[in-house]
Amino acid sequence: MIAWMMYVVLVTLTLSAAALAAERAAKVRRATTRWVWVAALAGSLVLPTVIPTASIPLPAALTSRATSTSIVLRDATSIPMPLALLDFEITQPYATSARIDTLVRDMWLAASVLMSLVLLLGATLLHRRKRGWRQGQLCGERVLVAPDAGPAVVGLVRSRIVVPVWLLQAGEEQQQCTIAHERSHLHARDPQLVALALLLLALMPWNAPLWWQFRRLRRAIEVDCDARVLRSGRDIGAYCETLIQVGQRQSHHIGVVPAMSDSASFLEWRIRHMLRKPKKWARASAAALICVSLGIAAFAAQVTPPGAGQQNAGATVVLSDVTLDRYTGFYQISPISLITVTRAGNGLTVSISGQIAAPQPLHIVPLDKTRFAIEGMSTATVHFITDAHGNASRLIATQNGRDVLDQPRVDEAAADRINAALAARIKAQKPFPGSEQALRLLLSDPVSGAGMSDDLARIRTEQRASREKYLADLGQVESYTFIGVSKFGSDTYLVKRQHGTETVLLVLDDKGTLVSAFRHR
Repeated sequence: MIAWMMYVVLVTLTLSAAALAAERAAKVRRATTRWVWVAALAGSLVLPTVIPTASIPLPAALTSRATSTSIVLRDATSIPMPLALLDFEITQPYATSARIDTLVRDMWLAASVLMSLVLLLGATLLHRRKRGWRQGQLCGERVLVAPDAGPAVVGLVRSRIVVPVWLLQAGEEQQQCTIAHERSHLHARDPQLVALALLLLALMPWNAPLWWQFRRLRRAIEVDCDARVLRSGRDIGAYCETLIQVGQRQSHHIGVVPAMSDSASFLEWRIRHMLRKPKKWARASAAALICVSLGIAAFAAQVTPPGAGQQNAGATVVLSDVTLDRYTGFYQISPISLITVTRAGNGLTVSISGQIAAPQPLHIVPLDKTRFAIEGMSTATVHFITDAHGNASRLIATQNGRDVLDQPRVDEAAADRINAALAARIKAQKPFPGSEQALRLLLSDPVSGAGMSDDLARIRTEQRASREKYLADLGQVESYTFIGVSKFGSDTYLVKRQHGTETVLLVLDDKGTLVSAFRHR
């Protein structure tokens, strides 16, 4: 859930940048700007909701038995989210993650309900205030006259113009400009547009960039209203002077209704914008900004939602409790490393002790009766080999089409011995026999895999180019120090090099063979 919310914020920020460029293009051409922000608000809610879940059916003429009948939108994306944004969720155990997700959903619902109640309360208070306003007539328009509110447009179903009482003593030209401005809001149905935007906000009140988009929409509504008033033939000098007069006599705030006055800085910007002359290269710059906007929007649509591997079509398989219980238990990796499989909803939780490569439990969901997908890892699966009675006898983990684990099932007594051996090793804080020799072998960076397990030798061969760059950046070894046994049971060394230090974690088997090595700066 949290990873998805981060994805939503990332998409919203990207669409905000796209809308900013599009708004700039519209201003250069003196075109309408409010719809840019309406589209950004809607897109920020629709895009991250549709892409992770929707698919587009293909016409029958374009499909065959060997091809898919639809395009899954999430699979059509190509820009992965930054890993740093996913670290919080990835490092949580499944049970903890589920509790956090429930808490976040409850807080989200509470925030949406609270915002709805605040809006309802504001509308109720405004309705009560309207009862104290008297009916009036100004420049041929029926208005509400308030002692401390307006000029503004109030009401969603029956929108009305409200003006402050001081405007009745103002000059005729100032009155006409004010009424023209508020009448323009009425004709453009701006109160309804603001209400729609608030409804969208209430759906995701936690999305901070969405509030910024709403603020930009409010200002775009005023800019568009200014443009419509001037196009109707009003004198620009008189209109700007009216804006200044209204700004100097700020009335009491009446919520988020379209109003003529605003902050002094924004009022100054509006006047500057109206007085600005069209530039020579307006069309070219507008075209360039539109291209930039479309490019950024396309980028937002290409961001891959988190947990792509979780949406496997086969993951909707539901297994009975009896079937799932046949796979729970213990599977031995080494004398100090153990896989523990437990129940978790319509799936299983896999916890691995004594392995730094799997520091947190994994949640797996059924693809069929014996095969499971690992959530968050689109290319990894777990397969259980069963005996004649249907009980699991081995666990096989596969990644990128290759078996990375093939471990036998053991009983609880054997599991207790393995856990006790790991705990004793951590408590003793003594290195494996031959540990220092294995470290020197690793630091010499041999091309051959002599003294190493077949799996480690293969991995080193695959990672040779990146490893050589890593070692070149660090420089030559100057010294190393054994600093203890980690919580994974691996020997930990601090290696001082010419250009920095690195931490190396080693695991040896009972024959002194180096079976795993993990290093980081």
